[in-house]
Amino acid sequence: MSCPAGFASSRRAPFAATTETLVPGERFQWWDYDIVWTEKHFPASRLEPLRQVGDLLADNALAALDVKPGQNALAALREYTARPVEEQASDAPRLLMQQLMTVPDWVDWAQVQRGQEVYWKYVLFISHALLHFSLAGGFSIPKITKVLNSTGYLSGKRTKERVLETSQFILDVVHSLPTIQPGFGNKGWESIIQVRFLHTGVRARLSKISERAQCPSSNKYYNIQEHGVPINQEDLLATLFSFSNTMWRVMDARMGVHMTAQEREDYLHLWRYIGYMMGVVDTLAATTTPKRADACLESIVLHLTDPDDSSGKMCASLLHNMASPSRLSRLASRLGLPDPFKVHMALAEHLLGPAFWTVNGLPRMTRPYKVFNKLVRWLMLLELWMAKSLPWWARIRSPLIRESQHWLIAREIGRSRTQFELKVVPKDRAMMDDLADVVVRRQEGYGRLVVVVVWPKLLTAASAAVGVALVLAQWV
Repeated sequence: MSCPAGFASSRRAPFAATTETLVPGERFQWWDYDIVWTEKHFPASRLEPLRQVGDLLADNALAALDVKPGQNALAALREYTARPVEEQASDAPRLLMQQLMTVPDWVDWAQVQRGQEVYWKYVLFISHALLHFSLAGGFSIPKITKVLNSTGYLSGKRTKERVLETSQFILDVVHSLPTIQPGFGNKGWESIIQVRFLHTGVRARLSKISERAQCPSSNKYYNIQEHGVPINQEDLLATLFSFSNTMWRVMDARMGVHMTAQEREDYLHLWRYIGYMMGVVDTLAATTTPKRADACLESIVLHLTDPDDSSGKMCASLLHNMASPSRLSRLASRLGLPDPFKVHMALAEHLLGPAFWTVNGLPRMTRPYKVFNKLVRWLMLLELWMAKSLPWWARIRSPLIRESQHWLIAREIGRSRTQFELKVVPKDRAMMDDLADVVVRRQEGYGRLVVVVVWPKLLTAASAAVGVALVLAQWV
């Protein structure tokens, strides 16, 4: 695939080999981030075996339940395990249910609840970092995007739906403590299991594709030998970290906002519990403390980072697909408001850093959009100050944001909530067709980037009390 105008092709050798020779105390530059290697870090040779391990409990249970795409796997699990034991042809669903109903001894419910409160305290910063750092950066890793392509994640409107479904998942697990505790009817707990079954379904179908491939070495097919088991234990750990400690690291480095040591422990504990229910088997004890989590995150990033010629386009495709047509967009265009795609790109460029941007061949944003990025951050800081200083605002902001996000999700996906079902059966193809049309070209005669998209709809609901902040936070 040729690069669209505005993109450059630039390759760097993978970082994985370097991790085998690093010693504690040695400093290493990963693009714009400085890493100090410690005894808590893991060389690539320790992480690679995790790529051959899936989620055995859920894999066996789903095979026994024989759930088809579009069916509710959680309902099937509940119905199956409610039968008398002698009528259950397999014990796999029962074993999974036992694990899901068992709370590990290390779980501290008070700390889990405090972790949920940490989310709401920093909700705007976390929402910003999830989209413009975790997702945008993760989409540049070929081993991850191979799965995303196969499930249609990067296919136009479906991309935005999937991102908003992820938002629903987050809202479910941070809503309140009772909703995340084991038990049918608890939306947070049920959402975790439904997403776990979604991963399991993708894993099963892509594994079959890999087995059927006549030319396993071809990039056209998902190759387990090259990419590992789909959604493997390293991928699950990386995902868990992208929601947890990545947030405080990005906030520290790029936003000027700092979680306290206690807040970091609480927030990680919340996601450690979610990870357990999601099928993460933490054999490395990487989720036990913030320092171990940070070291493991850095190790995984160094292991997986190996951008190819499509990495930059993947990142841009995500941000482009998040900008969808609306009446508001047409009005914004007439008023000469900032281009939404460039706004997304400027926000991502700031968080990911110039070195990442250059290596992946992404076009640099112009000064007006960099100023716009600073304005957004100042307004988020203003809202955080209000939450800390004004008790009345602290009481109403979380319900306001939560209900606004629920409204947005329902409006976009066409129903009150998703069941996280597998909508697209994985196919044995290299990329979604629309990626080839990714969005950036140079306007003839002007030499500046233009993007044929429109103003995005609301992405994060902020507060009515800071009017401009509300508009910007929601649109960006």
